[in-house]
Amino acid sequence: MSDKDKPQKNTEETTPNPTFDYDAIVIGTGPGGEGAAMGLAKTGKSVAVVERHSAVGGGCTHWGTIPSKALRQSVSQLIHFNTNPLFSESGREKHFTFPQILKHAEGVIRQQTRLRAGFYDRNRVQLIKGEASFVDKHTLCITYPDGSTQNITAQTIVIATGSRPYRPTDVDFTSGRVYDSDTILSLKHDPRSIIIYGAGLLVLNMPVFSEGWASKLT
Repeated sequence: MSDKDKPQKNTEETTPNPTFDYDAIVIGTGPGGEGAAMGLAKTGKSVAVVERHSAVGGGCTHWGTIPSKALRQSVSQLIHFNTNPLFSESGREKHFTFPQILKHAEGVIRQQTRLRAGFYDRNRVQLIKGEASFVDKHTLCITYPDGSTQNITAQTIVIATGSRPYRPTDVDFTSGRVYDSDTILSLKHDPRSIIIYGAGLLVLNMPVFSEGWASKLT
């Protein structure tokens, strides 16, 4: 990564403590990180956010709440179409595979990503794409996608990296039959039966399997 692509000290309208590159750095751009960054920026702080994924939004935008709700909405619309006498009596019933329905969710994700990226631009928050690790309590080492590294400093560092699904060691997640909440939306086939273990937020949208594909849901 060339020097011009790496974050430069922000001097526009905000003046961070001269000891540091920024007043605050937020690690993660999910709902928590976004809220922290926007709140700090609106108080006049010089703020940067670090995101290791290719686009902002975190798990909520890319494989969590937003895509699962988009999936549910698509299936609900399909069911409404097929049960509406105006269409069903004319033999125009539609059927789509799970991967086809997911394409709609992908479009929603792109829209949300553009929307959320705009929040950072409008509030003059520096977006740094890379993976952060601590050097000390005021310093982060950023590893960029090309492998290069750079240290950046801030008076305050906010950790907003979210969570990840628990994977018991005695469960084989490589079998192609076991998924977690981060990977369930990557299914490449229509499930005919599914067992859900847990009762997290995403589970609330899982009835789409039984509604849309006559899957047996436990």
